Amino acid sequence: MLRMVYVTPDGGRHWVDSTWRETSTLHNAVANCAPGDLIRLMPGNYFLPEPVDIPISGLEDQPIIIRGEYGAILEGRRPPDPEVSAIDPGCAKYAAFRIIGKRHIRLDNIRIERAWPSAVYIRDSNDLIFKNLQIRGGTYAFYATGEHTSRIIIENCDWIQDDVIWRYLNWAMIHDGEITPGKEAPYRYLNGAFFGADDIAGDIVIRGNDVRHCYNAVRMDVSATNLQKPIGSFNRNVRIIDNRFSFVRDNPIEPEATAVGWWVAYNQFYNCHKLFSQDNLAGGYWYYFGNRGCFDSRPGPEGDENNGGAVFKFGKSSHAQPSMPFECFHNSFFLRQKYVKKGATRMWQNRRNAIGYANPATLPINLMPLDQTLFGPTDELDLGRDEDRGVRFSGDVCNHATYPAIFDAWSGVLSNPRPAAGPIFKAGICGDLELVPEYAEGFRNPLEVPMPDGTVWKSDPQSWPGALTGKKLFNGPDYVPVDLAFIRTKTNESNSNAGD
Repeated sequence: MLRMVYVTPDGGRHWVDSTWRETSTLHNAVANCAPGDLIRLMPGNYFLPEPVDIPISGLEDQPIIIRGEYGAILEGRRPPDPEVSAIDPGCAKYAAFRIIGKRHIRLDNIRIERAWPSAVYIRDSNDLIFKNLQIRGGTYAFYATGEHTSRIIIENCDWIQDDVIWRYLNWAMIHDGEITPGKEAPYRYLNGAFFGADDIAGDIVIRGNDVRHCYNAVRMDVSATNLQKPIGSFNRNVRIIDNRFSFVRDNPIEPEATAVGWWVAYNQFYNCHKLFSQDNLAGGYWYYFGNRGCFDSRPGPEGDENNGGAVFKFGKSSHAQPSMPFECFHNSFFLRQKYVKKGATRMWQNRRNAIGYANPATLPINLMPLDQTLFGPTDELDLGRDEDRGVRFSGDVCNHATYPAIFDAWSGVLSNPRPAAGPIFKAGICGDLELVPEYAEGFRNPLEVPMPDGTVWKSDPQSWPGALTGKKLFNGPDYVPVDLAFIRTKTNESNSNAGD
């Protein structure tokens, strides 16, 4: 049964909802909460010298809800913590909210400021919903860990980590070991993410968020001790849908170690360094579709050498690579950076994308190299030179001067190219990625895309290359969760073939 609990900064008697009411402090309200409680934060500034620890779980039909009125601001007043950088902050570290071993909790419409290292810390919890949170600062907006952590929805939230990252900090000042090998970077506490995770099961939805001026957006890792567990035990069923990622200095999307069933769709990327990082990543059934990316700025201060960027980042040939489908189709990218710089991958199906390059001669000086290449040196990029790695490019429209001739280095990889001369987008620098008329043509046959349950999805062949047909967004496949039995059968087949 719903119980309304009113909260004010001083916990006194206040005029609320047309009557005088007794209110509680936030810590007292949460400490005494019960399933079905709606804890309402009235407008005001709430100083949190200690984290708010959720003491009990809600129920499926009676979640515990903490909801802020407009103007409810939680202030951590914490400085950055240099001990935390790209790692689990740990239960002992500060967070505005700590949710440990709990279920059926929801946070709505709250502004959280200066909560370092985390605004929300989660361990071994599930059935959590976070909506309409505004978060400023923090190594992490949300950090999650524990193999029992699953079923988390983060929707319509807004995060700015630090607005100096994109333009004013050298990339190496944030990433340990870059300035001096083995040494910590001075701004290492910025090496976090909007959603960071280690060793979680999955079933994560990150939808409709606005993430900007940060180092990474979504980064989910698996520790070395868990890599021997069956494929799909961690980082499975992750949906990153309809978000806006802007001024991301490193990677908006970074699954690490292993990932299965990732859907990255309908997102907008604006001034991001390397969009999709897949360095040392095993697994598969990854779907990138309907995404749009554009730029009008480059990162870093003058002299920063880490400002080139790419759409895809791959690891070395000796690193883990996908053994199951990796699908990238009907995306639109207006670029100043390489499509891929270097590395190796497998099973990549890059189909019917619109890959448009700006003309550097028409841009402000130093915004884009005059000789920007489509790929890095061909001897540093392995798409299948000495063996068939299952990589295929088909039906992409691209206006780079070396396309399609550059694919001569990888026999059998390219088919049905659509080379273009001049701009392919109506106004790429303005973010209008609708194709110009001469390249606005559909296909004869549908795409066939394997799903993670053994079924096959087919596209509408009338869709143009890229994310847009006219002004209409590409209609991609509906979400299909991973069938673990099917996935593990495919994994065993792949391992058997590798041993032959």
